[in-house]
Order: sequence, then C-alpha cells, then structure tokens
Amino acid sequence: MISSTMHGVYDYRRVEFSSMSLKERREYDRFFEATLSEHHGVISRVVSSYERNSALQEELYQEISVALWKALAKFDHQSSLKTYILSIAHKRAVSHVAKYVKEPRSVEISELELPGRDCPSDEMTQSQRMSQLMAAIYQLALGDRQLVTLALEGLSYKEIAHILGISVSNVGVKLNRAKTKLNQLLEEVKV
Repeated sequence: MISSTMHGVYDYRRVEFSSMSLKERREYDRFFEATLSEHHGVISRVVSSYERNSALQEELYQEISVALWKALAKFDHQSSLKTYILSIAHKRAVSHVAKYVKEPRSVEISELELPGRDCPSDEMTQSQRMSQLMAAIYQLALGDRQLVTLALEGLSYKEIAHILGISVSNVGVKLNRAKTKLNQLLEEVKV
C-alpha cells in the first residue's frame, strides 16, 4: 500500500497504477500536482535551456510532465527529489532534442527581440545578460549544455554525476571545460 515518509513524499513503488483504488489514485495525483508545482521553475529552466522555440518548449514541458507522472511512482529516495526530477527532465530533453535535430529550425521573430523593452534600465540590463547567457548556452554542445544547466541549478558534482551517469571527477573536468567555453562565448558577445 501507500506509505508516507517523514518528508511527506509517498512511496508508490509497490503499487501498480492499475491496482490503485480511486482514493489512492487521487492521492497520487495530488502528490504529482504538488511536486510539479513546487519544481515548475526548475523544469522550466531545463526546458528553456534545451529549446528556444516557444511552441516546442510547451511540448517539451508536457513530455517532461508525463514522464515525471510515470516516474514518480518509482522514486526510490536514493537521491533528493529535485535531483530525481532533474534527471528525468534532462533525459526527456535529450530525447526531445534528438527527435527534432533532423528537422530544419525556423526562428521566431519574438526570439530575435530582447524582452523588457519597456522596463527600467536595471531590468533591461538583467534581461540582456540573461539573453546573452541563454544564447551562449544554446551554442554549447549538448553534453556541455547538460553540465552547465545542472550546475546552474545548484546541484553538486555527485548529483550531476548520478544524473548523467559519469564519475564525479569526470563531472569536474568536463564542467570546467564547459565553463571555459561558455566564458569564451560570453566574451565574444561583449566584443
């Protein structure tokens, strides 16, 4: 049956969706909705780091949501819930990118404009820096993009290694190289 842990996270590993009672299913759905709501920002940042097109961002967000709904039942508490969610989101995003990589990309006009044209100068500067950072991240190779976005989410090397299936020392080496590339790209924008 369903058991609650001290963190309020439910253990659904022993329950198949098909054998859940209506009450258990509603409880699981509430848990999923609360988890999705709590981690919306993290998931949105992953989505925007992999996909520029707003329609495809929405599609990717939905794909991640479905994958998360299915995967939460298998959460084994071997990592934090945030790490588990990021692992699912990144794996789904990689699959999404692989699916669309063969299609020609079109650029939306809204992508060419910097947001915040009517904002005060401080907000404009922050918006421009964020746009520059995202543009530079988009230029990184997929593996480097994964490392950088996970690091920007504040995950430890150990958590990143767990998500990407590489050693902790390899995370450090690759992340330093990715940061160097990212800094070079950002310097090119300043020139």
